[in-house]
Order: sequence, then structure tokens, then C-alpha cells
Amino acid sequence: MKKSIIFAFLILIITVGWFGSGQITKVNAQDDKSSSLPTTEISNLETSENDNETNIIKVETKIFKAKQIDQSIKIQGQTIYNKKIDVKSETTGNVTNVDFNRGDNVDENKKLLNISIENRKEVLASVQKDIDRLNKELIINEKNRDNLLSKNSELIKLYEIEFLSAKQLIDKGLSSKSKLSLASFNLANARSDQIDIKLKYESQLANLESQIASYTSQLKQINLDIENTIILAPFDGIITNKNIEVSDYITPGNILLTIVNLNPIKVQGYLSESDVSKVKLNTKALIENSNGIKKNGKITFISPSAETSTRTFEIEIEADNSDLSFKSGITTSIIIEGEELLAHKIPPSILTLQDDGTIGVKSLNENSTVIFYPILKVKDTIDGMWVSGLPDEINLIISGQEYVSSGQVIELK
Repeated sequence: MKKSIIFAFLILIITVGWFGSGQITKVNAQDDKSSSLPTTEISNLETSENDNETNIIKVETKIFKAKQIDQSIKIQGQTIYNKKIDVKSETTGNVTNVDFNRGDNVDENKKLLNISIENRKEVLASVQKDIDRLNKELIINEKNRDNLLSKNSELIKLYEIEFLSAKQLIDKGLSSKSKLSLASFNLANARSDQIDIKLKYESQLANLESQIASYTSQLKQINLDIENTIILAPFDGIITNKNIEVSDYITPGNILLTIVNLNPIKVQGYLSESDVSKVKLNTKALIENSNGIKKNGKITFISPSAETSTRTFEIEIEADNSDLSFKSGITTSIIIEGEELLAHKIPPSILTLQDDGTIGVKSLNENSTVIFYPILKVKDTIDGMWVSGLPDEINLIISGQEYVSSGQVIELK
């Protein structure tokens, strides 16, 4: 019984001691905390009072040096063919032979296929005979007219002599007036006949010439129709589609084949509003396709108006593609040649805006005076912005620039 009492008493002593130690630790911790708190607050108060007394504005600056950069413009584009045409039939008939296959490279004016002649040559010969006949009639008509006019001219001369003779005899009193009247009547009739002859043969001439013109037009049309039975390649290119086979019956407007020209190759791209003013026609460009093949070209077209949705300007570049290594419709990277320029690479976050809307940066000179410099953006990169318009070496304010103004003197610590 005594042992259990002693054991319980020991437990009580240990428990009281444990509680007592916890309270002491808490008090000490509170004492430590209360003793350190006034020190931090005083330090902050002293710092604040110090800043107010000396009126120091804190800014951070960094030295930036200009570098020579390449103003080349890099964009993505797509190759397009130089020329493409669907060759259509301009006549009627059956295909008699085909001299090409899909995918063939063909030269300009190479014969590709023939269409049946039918009776075109017989019609041509008939029309030619009609023209020859009318030409002969025209010659005969002109000869008859000339003969009649010649005889009429001789008759007019004869009647003029008779008229003058009758008049002279009357003046001498040796003839009657009836003879003079007869001579005058004959002369008038002869002159009237001359006019009738000219009118008659001019009418016949006009009619013959009209018929000849009509037959000549038919002749040209038949010759053209015969020429259209032979289909030639309109330019150097590659046959991409073959729409006919031998014995097919075709009519005007039927598509026979499609031919594409890839030399020179064209590359279509789009420039931003800021870049379009930096290029002009014939500016050199380097193009590279997805297979790593590179070609040198030049800009041949710059759109005068922007795309409505993207506000970008279309450009076209032409490059020699005599080896046909560039196909149409592939993605291409474009590097447009630009001049080298001295520029600074700065973080966009340090840009400031003046009251008049001018964008620029603020710097400190050797006298710690704030100076504002307007800038011109050259290009953007992933890690910064290249700008021009600054001195070669400049001490730019990179933090606190919004709290200082141009002309203000900054006291540096």
C-alpha cells in the first residue's frame, strides 16, 4: 500500500513540473517577441523619416550600348505556280490521238493531241473557189466599166466638136438653131450616160466586194477551225490533269487538260503594317522550303491595300526554278534583305509615354539629370525590343521612371 502511494505521489510531482515548465517557456517567448518588436518599427520609422528629410527618389539604372543589327524581315509564305491554264476545245470532233501523259514536262508549242478534220478541207476548197470566181467577176466588171467609160468619153468629145461647129455657123448666119439644139442634146445625153455608167458599175463593184469579204471571213474561220484541231502546249510546263482519251467526242468549251508552269516560282507572303514601308519592288529575298532548299529571289508585287481581317499586306516574290525543286503549295520561310542599323535592345517595360503621346525612354546623363528620348521601334524579339534614336551608350532608367520627369535632378546613393 505504501508503494502505490509513493508511486502516485511521484506522478503528481512530474505532472506539476511539466505544466510549470510550459508556462515559463511561453512567458519567455512573449518577452522575447515584445522586446524585438519596437526595434523593427523604429528602424522603419527612422528610414521613412530619413527619406522624407533628404527627399530622395529611388530609381534603378542600367547602361545600354548600341549594336549593329540586321533589319532583315522574316516571315512565312507559300509557293504558288507562275502560270496555270485549263486547255479547252474550240471546235467539234473526235480525238484521233493523244501525245502526252499526266505529269509530262512539255515545251511551248509541242503538239499534245489531234481532233478529227471531218469535212473542213472540202468546205475550205469550196469557199476558196467562190472567192476566186468573185475576184474574176470583179476584174471583168472593172474592164467593162473602163471600156464603156472610154467609149463614152470619145462620144462626148465628138458631140462637143459638133456643138462648137453648129454654134460657129449660127454666129456666121450659115446654120439654123435646130442643128445647135440637136448637138447640145446629144452632148448632154452623152455626159448623162457617163454618170449612169459609173453608178452602175460602182454598185456592182460594191456588191462583189461585199461577197468577197463575206467569203474571206468564212475562209479565215475555216482555217482557224482546222488549226484548232491540233492542240499545242501554250507554254512550258507540267501536265497536271488529263481529261480526254482517244475517240472521245468533244465540243467547244470541253476541258482537255491542265498545264502548270513553275518557273519562275512565286512565293506569296504577308507583311505587317510596320514592315511594309521597309520594302519596295525588286528588294532581294531568300526563300527556303521545308526540305531546306534555298533560292534567291526578288519582290515583284506589293499590295496597295491591306487584308481587311488581318491588316497585313500581300507580297509576291519570284525566284528561278529551272530545276523544278520548288513545288506549288508548300510552306516557305522568307528572309527579306534589310540594311544594317545601330540599335539598342531594351525591355519593353521601361517605355514611357509623354503628354503629347510620344513614346520613348528616360535616362540619366552625367549630371544625374533625367532626359527623355523618343524612340523608333526596329523589331521585336522574344527577350526584348530593338529600338533606334538613342546615343551609342546610354544610362537608361529601368525602374522608377514613372516617378521622375525630364529635367529633374536625381540624387544617387
